[in-house]
Amino acid sequence: MQTFIYGMLGLPFVFALAAISGFLNNNMLHILNRIVATIVGGIFVEMLILMPPGEVFNSEYFYLDALSIWVLLIVVVLYVASAWVSKSYLVREHKRGYLSRTPKLIGRYYALYHLFVLTMMLVLLLKNLGLMWVGIEATTLISALLVSFKFTRSALEATWKYIMVCTVGICLALLGTMILYYAQLTATGTEKALSWLWLSQHGDLLNPSLTKLAFLFIFIGYGTKVGLAPMHTWLPDAYSEAPSLISGLLSGALCTCSLYVLIRNLIIVIPTIGTAFIMNLFFVFAFLTIAIAVPFVVVQRDIKRLLAYSSMENIGIMIVGLGIFSNISVGATLLHMFNHALIKFVLFYIAGTVIQEYQTKNMMRIHGMVQEAPHTATFLLMGMFAILGMPPFGLFFSKFNIIFSLFKEGQYLLGSLMIFLLAGILIGILYHVMRMLCGRAKRKADADLLDHTDTPFLAVLLIGSIVVGMGLERIPYLNSLLLEASQIVVGGVHL
Repeated sequence: MQTFIYGMLGLPFVFALAAISGFLNNNMLHILNRIVATIVGGIFVEMLILMPPGEVFNSEYFYLDALSIWVLLIVVVLYVASAWVSKSYLVREHKRGYLSRTPKLIGRYYALYHLFVLTMMLVLLLKNLGLMWVGIEATTLISALLVSFKFTRSALEATWKYIMVCTVGICLALLGTMILYYAQLTATGTEKALSWLWLSQHGDLLNPSLTKLAFLFIFIGYGTKVGLAPMHTWLPDAYSEAPSLISGLLSGALCTCSLYVLIRNLIIVIPTIGTAFIMNLFFVFAFLTIAIAVPFVVVQRDIKRLLAYSSMENIGIMIVGLGIFSNISVGATLLHMFNHALIKFVLFYIAGTVIQEYQTKNMMRIHGMVQEAPHTATFLLMGMFAILGMPPFGLFFSKFNIIFSLFKEGQYLLGSLMIFLLAGILIGILYHVMRMLCGRAKRKADADLLDHTDTPFLAVLLIGSIVVGMGLERIPYLNSLLLEASQIVVGGVHL
């Protein structure tokens, strides 16, 4: 198993060095990019075969259980999908976008992209909370270079905001981790410092006051990285200015990794500080995040910023599910992570294609896509229905179970409020999408640019959301994996 882990981490690193060296031409970069991602995906499949749900792998630095494998599955799926569709996107950018002036940037892009995925996988494999923090900080540094990749004024401004806000947040998370370490010192001594497994087994021995203070800083710190309001100000700018493939990874993979680290800390502190404090804290920030997203969705003009505020809505929903802290809500949250990642990656890729076709991000200038670009319009409509939680897409089932859990816990007012806020998001997004799809075209599209290579991967991601949402019980491995991951969060730790 350790050999597989080193292979998963080593291959992207070696390819990144080769890509940045300048010795490979663009065609070789495109080919090797797909090969490396596919091999990593194959290694991960072998790991799944060797380690059935319920088993764990525990070494000095690495720890794998059902929870980490569930999130790692999300990252690897997006890694493979993005690697296979990246050639089409970059070739179009080379012909008509920012790469037309500097085609040699493709090597730099691939190097940063693979390092970005490497740091996210590393976060999910590490056992030590301090090293997890280092991994999250590394994702910030690498992704900041990708956000600024276009090197325009707006991209640099978004990068500056991203670095400043997230650095402050990560520093608060570090402070919280240090306080948690101090609580560990006073309770259990210096043995296995900040080991997640050790702390999760002895969390009930920690000082409640110190633990509560530590988790406050940890929640705000990693909540900043996730995109919770009011620490969300970096998110719309970064998602809008990054290359569309990277925007999809920021929303689908990086947000999920940050939430994973928050969940790992949550498992430790629950026995000490209880669920009431957690529920109140999570509900305040979650509903604030969703509420702030609603008006910005309604008045939005930038298609990628629209998707960014949609991400805030889904982040809020997942935090609500964790705050309820029941088997149903936590399972629904993990399912929501998976489906949101797949759907949002598809939507950001389609948004990038729309921008390439119409040479604008302004949705008010785009009409008549059904006639002008029917292929892209079909995927845009399906993706928007999926992200809004329309049946049969997977988000319908996870949203339903989280709202059901609210009512089941007696939170009738909050449940009604969530339905009201989600209705506002739905109306706003449908209004913009229907304006783009229907009516008479006022700005001609260059062409229907969606490549034949893109279509099967985008379709598989959307269909995968339907299958995982509707028929999870018929997929024994995934169903068992989700149940085991939920039990780790709610019911303790498997040794």
